[in-house]
Amino acid sequence: MSGGPSGGPGPDRGPLVMKFGGSAFADLDGFARVARYTARRAAQEKRPVVVVVSAMSGTTGRLQQTLGALADDPPAPVAAMLLTSGETVSVALLAAALDAVGVPALPLTAAGTGLLGEGPADRAGLVRADPAVLLSGLEDSPVLVVPGGQAVDAAGRTVMLGRNSSDLSAAAMAGALGAGTCVLFSDVPGVCTADPYLVPAARTLDEISYEGVRRMSRHGAKVVHESAVDWAERGGVRLHCRPFPWAGGAGGAGGAGTVVGEGPEAAAVVAHKGSDVWRFRSGPERRAAARGLLADGLRTTEFDSASGPYLVVPAGDRGTAARLGGARRHDDLCLVTTVHADGRAEHVLVARADADAEARRCHALLYPDPAGAADPDRAGGPGPAVAAPVKARSPHSDVLFGSRPVPAAVEAAEEPRWPVPRTRRHPGDRGSAGV
Repeated sequence: MSGGPSGGPGPDRGPLVMKFGGSAFADLDGFARVARYTARRAAQEKRPVVVVVSAMSGTTGRLQQTLGALADDPPAPVAAMLLTSGETVSVALLAAALDAVGVPALPLTAAGTGLLGEGPADRAGLVRADPAVLLSGLEDSPVLVVPGGQAVDAAGRTVMLGRNSSDLSAAAMAGALGAGTCVLFSDVPGVCTADPYLVPAARTLDEISYEGVRRMSRHGAKVVHESAVDWAERGGVRLHCRPFPWAGGAGGAGGAGTVVGEGPEAAAVVAHKGSDVWRFRSGPERRAAARGLLADGLRTTEFDSASGPYLVVPAGDRGTAARLGGARRHDDLCLVTTVHADGRAEHVLVARADADAEARRCHALLYPDPAGAADPDRAGGPGPAVAAPVKARSPHSDVLFGSRPVPAAVEAAEEPRWPVPRTRRHPGDRGSAGV
């Protein structure tokens, strides 16, 4: 399949597949903006369009917080039913906005995606993408609006493909439909050398290889869902990561973004601020916990420190406490990882309050010249430093529950009172991502 309109030779002959993250819907005007943009692209390219949407910014977290206030470990099907409702709302609202600008669009449920999931209902793995279901929908409408991160299991029940998995839905659908390019719109300029919300000097990569961005994701970077990269590579789909909406030349020329495909490697810094740090009594105990969490669909980062064996686990996910046994959670600690272009990873454990500063320090070591002079770790060809954005939650993310605070969840049984490590960081610490 020849290249798509988003960077590459020749026109794309398959449907246009675009994913819009929750930040695109930070307010209700966002649905109108996305609708107008979709209408313009459909008119320009004269081919079918598949639009994959995320929940409004902040919605899924709000739903998860609400569920956690009622039950420490709710059944996976219950969690999936609730947590997928945010995307369902976005599908309906965008379909309405498209209709308002004169574009006939077909809103789909999980059953209409052609995606088959397997495993825990709220963290299912994607095992198949059937193009026939989507092609059938495109016979009825030139534009499909699809819920991101949703699939069905063998029994036809809706399952969730984990948090932040709209990228995965879009990449799998693009491959199944023969699209050469899948456009992923989010609230950052593209694939960056660090989270620009934490590191204002972060740079946007013009291009990067599948393995390069997969490695960043595996080490905790919120760039592209790791499984989305796998599906895109298998399907011969380039991922074009772009900001939406974009503003002039901030963070890349006119929002040009990053193309993920047969590009170079790159180095990056990751601050694991959305994860909890757990310390174990022994390495075998930690490894057993990591294997159990992976079986439940959760990737972790194993990390050895002078003060003991650690495991870094995504915060707030259902069922983690049961796997962590007698480990001690350290709310005051955060892991910062430097991922080098040659695949090496360096881990530093710091006080959580110092995580932003440590991430900036590590990034300055990788990219010391703000003008972009040559450096061995800059194989990804980063552009200029991006402007630090401001992250906002949609004021409509409370649409299902109202704006009253969610009551705090009942505290779990008291954790063992092990001594907290005194050392702020250990420059020689090393670890491994995943298991």
